[in-house]
Amino acid sequence: MRRTLVMGLFAALFLTIAGPAAQAAEGDVAGKVLRLKNGAVALQGAAPRAMKVGSDVLVGDVISTGAGARLEFSLRDGSVVTLGERATFALSDFEDTPSKENITLRLLSGAFKAASGSIAARNPDAMTVATNTATIGIRGTTVWGGTLDSAFEVALLEGTAVTVTTRAGTVELNAAGQGTSVPSTDQPPTAPVTWAQTKVTRALATVDF
Repeated sequence: MRRTLVMGLFAALFLTIAGPAAQAAEGDVAGKVLRLKNGAVALQGAAPRAMKVGSDVLVGDVISTGAGARLEFSLRDGSVVTLGERATFALSDFEDTPSKENITLRLLSGAFKAASGSIAARNPDAMTVATNTATIGIRGTTVWGGTLDSAFEVALLEGTAVTVTTRAGTVELNAAGQGTSVPSTDQPPTAPVTWAQTKVTRALATVDF
């Protein structure tokens, strides 16, 4: 009974996160798992599948990591995403065709690090990560996002620029080491500040293997 309830909740979460567009592209291979520590599962359709190194990552997948887990996967354009423990992350859309380039990701919980690939290099507006409070535009960069203290935060680790947008405004991080805090979706992100190295180290510890 408990297993049935958990599976039902997981399926409901998948439908909420992935949405109709992801379901329409169900089964399309967008990337592969590069590294894995401890357990992680992906939901595509009705049943979760245990992830392992070399597993396909599909458009519409909702990936969940367990306690103490890390998971890193690459996309076909060379983008690399790393998830920390107890993360829930969706690959909502991946399109790499002559007529359309788009990567839409969504973080529901936990921390992530993402390094963009050729799609963002050609089209700086094509790769986004939606979170519960903000949308992050990844423009030829490596970015971290997660909660270190009380609010969700975003940091530009290397590269040119990252935009962080809520319903109340947008800020741009344009120097490595800059970060912003996002108290809520109804408040603008805080003005960019350069993080102390100790804070950068804390952030990276949430996703490092």
